[in-house]
Amino acid sequence: MKNSIFSILVVLGMLSSCSSQKNLVDSAPFEIGTAYCQDWYGGKEESGAGVEVKIPVANLDGYRVNSLFFRGQQSYVKIQDEEGQKFVVATMLAKKAVPPKDMVMHADPKEEVGNSPATKELQKDFPFELAYDEAVLSYYKGDVINYVKITGIKHKQALIYPTRSKE
Repeated sequence: MKNSIFSILVVLGMLSSCSSQKNLVDSAPFEIGTAYCQDWYGGKEESGAGVEVKIPVANLDGYRVNSLFFRGQQSYVKIQDEEGQKFVVATMLAKKAVPPKDMVMHADPKEEVGNSPATKELQKDFPFELAYDEAVLSYYKGDVINYVKITGIKHKQALIYPTRSKE
């Protein structure tokens, strides 16, 4: 009897957790225009690189936009005004490739003391399955968070920033 009650509670808990999954809606309650993204590259290696996503929006009254999920990354967004048009803007930084550290391999284990253990980088599971030209925008109304899928994101020509000349 105890096992069956426990089993029922576990099943009910699993079912209730399904309802707390990401609330992906078909259309946003505010206007979303045609979004575009643009790669950018700094003039120096240490300047970095990435992609900037811009989404024109209107009638955001009472809604707060939070973050954007795009090409396997998540970024917080900000609102920018450009010539009277509001844009939701997210900047995704390019991931740098870190070269592996040299390891000492020796028949005597004492010679390998300085080696760090080989560990796999922990990656958070990306919560959405998206095509290359799709993104998901999260927004709040009060304390309730919702997610809307944006499709057909246009890709503009990359921005390559020049290096500064030394004077």
